[in-house]
Amino acid sequence: EDKIVRELFVGNTTPDMTEQGLREFLGKAMEQVGLSAGAGNPILACRLSGKFAFVELRSKEETAAALNLNNIPYLSTQLRVGRPSKYTGPLTPHGNWEDILQKYISGELQLPSQGGSGAADLAAGQAAHLAAATGAADVAAPAEPVGPATNVVVLANMLGPDDLSSDADYEDILEDTKEECAQFGSLKDVVIPRIGEPGEGKIFLEYMGTEHAAAAIRGLQGRTFDGRKVEAKYFDPEKFAAKDYNA
Repeated sequence: EDKIVRELFVGNTTPDMTEQGLREFLGKAMEQVGLSAGAGNPILACRLSGKFAFVELRSKEETAAALNLNNIPYLSTQLRVGRPSKYTGPLTPHGNWEDILQKYISGELQLPSQGGSGAADLAAGQAAHLAAATGAADVAAPAEPVGPATNVVVLANMLGPDDLSSDADYEDILEDTKEECAQFGSLKDVVIPRIGEPGEGKIFLEYMGTEHAAAAIRGLQGRTFDGRKVEAKYFDPEKFAAKDYNA
């Protein structure tokens, strides 16, 4: 059970990445901005599988801090860092890599070498900010809502022309999507039409509630995957139930 809270999902990986390279890059980034609590690489292990990976950290505190690596650029892409779908613990407030850099540039973030505590205390500040917002951010509408709020989301531009060319690639994409999108809420179903089927090129996410769908849209809209900018919007749940995937 302890391993579950020390493990993170890393999405948007590419074929030219290696387990050792990913482990060293993320570990070094954590050390450089003070996200690690001690000397040495805080990442113990990395398992790379197609377009996603899992990393195991040495402590639950450093695991929570590592969530701030979300959107960090690496080898011409942006990595998505979040809790794996099997994680059932409490929500961990965190920022993104852009937040870390902005605080560092502004002088708000002082690294340990500069006499500060680094980014290790960011989670406490983010938790306070979340509490001050009285939870409104969790259920707020997406920045660019399209249509009425539903519990189903359709994603466009997330898949490339060769992503579904084989059964192995399809299974990798399906697993990657489940892990990636489960971090936004309780994911009920994922549908990825095969080549030649209605809705080809799109991904459909069915969540347990509209607030989870809203979080997915906020988290995915405008993100870059393999150089493509993702479009996320609500989808008609009746059409989804009828397997009518024509948007």
